[in-house]
Amino acid sequence: MFKLLIAEDVKTVRETLARSIPWEKLGISLLGTAENGEEALAWLDRGREQPDVLLTDIGMPKMNGLALIEAFKAHKPDIRCVILSGLNEFEHARKAIKLQVQEYILKPIDPGEIAEVFANVVRELREEREARSGASVSGHPPGERPPRLPDAPQAGEWSGDLKKRKLVDQAIRYMKAHYMRKDLALPDVAAAVGLSDKYLNVLVKEVTGATINHAIIRFRMEEAARLLQDPSNRIYEICERIGYADLDHFREVFKRQYGVTPTEYRNGHA
Repeated sequence: MFKLLIAEDVKTVRETLARSIPWEKLGISLLGTAENGEEALAWLDRGREQPDVLLTDIGMPKMNGLALIEAFKAHKPDIRCVILSGLNEFEHARKAIKLQVQEYILKPIDPGEIAEVFANVVRELREEREARSGASVSGHPPGERPPRLPDAPQAGEWSGDLKKRKLVDQAIRYMKAHYMRKDLALPDVAAAVGLSDKYLNVLVKEVTGATINHAIIRFRMEEAARLLQDPSNRIYEICERIGYADLDHFREVFKRQYGVTPTEYRNGHA
């Protein structure tokens, strides 16, 4: 089994992680839990078994999760790290990517999502171990696929759709908060969520049926339609408020969306 250490400062979350996830079925042995970064780091100095995987919160007292990951990687470069956090700022996600964090899971915790993440981590660790040894850990010769461990959960058994939905919801919230920016585009949204442009675009289209760019346009046009119903809002002001620099372009996009010009739309809702 692969060994796991958990660092989480909130007691209820820490206990839930320890008790509610079927670690052994996932092929993982839980070494222990720590309530802050310093306590987790001290694990390296006790001569105890060393973890293969670290699951850590970001916002912890004494030493935050990102500093803890850096310290662990300095001691054991091949350790796999998974972040669990309610902190959904871009800077944290960007630094997590730089540290080669395996996953970035948002609170509130979902046991199914966590189990799916760790099922993937274990699968990758097994494949790497087999590649290094030239044979599978179960003694099967190279090239021969070993049987699945009894009761080991498959990724499809867990709520993978929930994770996708959370990421898409993050992207949608970001777009709704920033669609008035004239330069808002796919790379900005992808960076805010911590994913590649291509993957986020595919994910959003899979869940919503629309690409990121189409979603941004839809949010802008919906807001324009709402503002047009108030005669005190001038059309050129609406154009600027929703992130368009060119009035003719705004009219063209609005007509494609609603089949009428902004003026015709306003007259129809007078």
